Amino acid sequence: MEGGLEKFTPKIEKITASAIRLGGQIFTGNTHMDAVIAMEEERPDWSDYDTKPEDGFMTSTGRFVQRDEAGEIAEKAEQLDHLGLKRKRDASEYLDAHDVDELKPKWLK
Repeated sequence: MEGGLEKFTPKIEKITASAIRLGGQIFTGNTHMDAVIAMEEERPDWSDYDTKPEDGFMTSTGRFVQRDEAGEIAEKAEQLDHLGLKRKRDASEYLDAHDVDELKPKWLK
């Protein structure tokens, strides 16, 4: 530590939730179905909107990302290490909520 400054180690961005974005609003859950249910509870008229819901994921930095970017983030954060090699490769290209251990429902673990 020079000059009293501690070494800064940036935190690795991780996938924290499945998400559905409708307009400017984001709904989250462990699975995309959970996020859809949250959206329907708050916006029961969502199907009347001109814009369609967009599925993706939330990250530990608060970003909404598409499945392909989410797969890259999860891979870098070692959130896919429990998967076999082929499934890990597939998940890094098109992430599903069940690929990330932290998002799996307890009955699937």
